Amino acid sequence: MTDIEFRRILDLHELCCRLKKTLRTGWINWQVRDDRIESVAEHIFGTCMLAVGVFSTEKFDIDINKVITMIMLHETEEIIIGDITMFDYEKLKTKKIDGHQAVLEVFKDFPNAEHFLSIIEEFEANKTPEARFAKMCDKFEADLQARLYEGKYAISDVEDRFFKDQRTIDEINAGYDTVSEQFLQNDMPRYDGVFKEMADYLKDIEKQEKANYNRMENRF
Repeated sequence: MTDIEFRRILDLHELCCRLKKTLRTGWINWQVRDDRIESVAEHIFGTCMLAVGVFSTEKFDIDINKVITMIMLHETEEIIIGDITMFDYEKLKTKKIDGHQAVLEVFKDFPNAEHFLSIIEEFEANKTPEARFAKMCDKFEADLQARLYEGKYAISDVEDRFFKDQRTIDEINAGYDTVSEQFLQNDMPRYDGVFKEMADYLKDIEKQEKANYNRMENRF
């Protein structure tokens, strides 16, 4: 390995380590009150471990190594453009273009930068078995994290702009009035197969816990 190649790897590592300190914007917007909100890097780790767990439990005809690569690479754009949420309407308009440029910038010194971008584009297209699996892992991990944060924030505490979003309004009107319910309900249409089963299971748990909580509240 040449000095240039070694320096290139060190620079990439230093860049990617920024994601250890890049907080997940959504939790900030949803007013999570915790000692430390998770970083993008922690989300990547959680998603990778979820993918390994699901793959190890069920039989899938997929390349799990490619899935893990997708999960890790598709977040590298956030080193430069930050963590953009579904409520960042203006940024969403150019997110795909800005994201692709960011990935090329991160890997600009590597001869296979286009290869990395092609893997991310496959993930975003969500058509191959690996992309669909990775995408559902990415979404379900966020739903699980919302559940872990439950009780540390409330739907009434979130930013006012959220209540102007039709999805939020519809879900509240349908009885999904906790943030974890909102996350799960919003993602339900994305799931199929075992992920749909896990989402349904999680939804049943949420419903039962909410009923138990309401019964306790009515006792006092």
